[in-house]
Amino acid sequence: MRAAIVAGLFLCAQGAHAQSLSGPESLEYDSANERYLISNRSAGQILARSPSGTLSVFTDDPASPAGMEIVADTVFVADGGFIRGYRLSDAVRVVNYQIAGASFLNGLASDGGARLWASDFSGQRLHEVDIGNFANVSHTTPINATGFTPNGLWWDRRNQRLLIASWGSNARLFAWTTSQTSATLIVTTSFGNFDGIVQDCDGRSYVSAWSAAAILSAPAPLSAQSQFTVFAASQSNPADIAYTVGIGEIAVPNAGNNSLAFIATACAGVLFRDGVEG
Repeated sequence: MRAAIVAGLFLCAQGAHAQSLSGPESLEYDSANERYLISNRSAGQILARSPSGTLSVFTDDPASPAGMEIVADTVFVADGGFIRGYRLSDAVRVVNYQIAGASFLNGLASDGGARLWASDFSGQRLHEVDIGNFANVSHTTPINATGFTPNGLWWDRRNQRLLIASWGSNARLFAWTTSQTSATLIVTTSFGNFDGIVQDCDGRSYVSAWSAAAILSAPAPLSAQSQFTVFAASQSNPADIAYTVGIGEIAVPNAGNNSLAFIATACAGVLFRDGVEG
């Protein structure tokens, strides 16, 4: 099922100033507050988007926010070499953790509990951050050398594995489990520059591909034989996408033209097959 795409540049007024998208990099749906949070990277902000499309500043604390992940009542963001966490209720920063040696942390994913993973785009590493105690955050580096440039991450709850999308030509998808010290190749594609990866309520996989200017999809199960085809064309440098549980849509931050797209999947309106991540 392919539904209409709602896309565009959203502007809103906050006092005398207009809030606008500037290099949107990642989205997360805050179900408790019925809003999307957007890492507005070029402006050094996280924006909040209401159901009507109004944009407001959630926080302007991060310098260059990239991937985001909501865990319980906190939104975490990759910000250069830092993992920062902000309380959803009031945007107060509750985590400010630096990963030594990292300069460009990019994608984030979690198991919904104390484990948060970050892709180290520049260092080609995978970091695991223990967020069980905000007063004593720590990390390990289960993959010290990926051998590829890791970008988007997705926790595949069905198969208890982390999916990793790679940047570069003939973009690949990898899987990693907590018992491994390296990632396992799943599939190599003919597309280039994968950014985000998600799965819907039926396990169908979606990736954002800069080379195709599109969101691609492949049916479950994800395997070496998976064939990705265009699911939603006419995107512009689509970055770290989100799958919105309950709503059943793919949310796309288009960094190339400062717009957002919301694409319905076959899971739209489905209540009992969601919750596949975290």
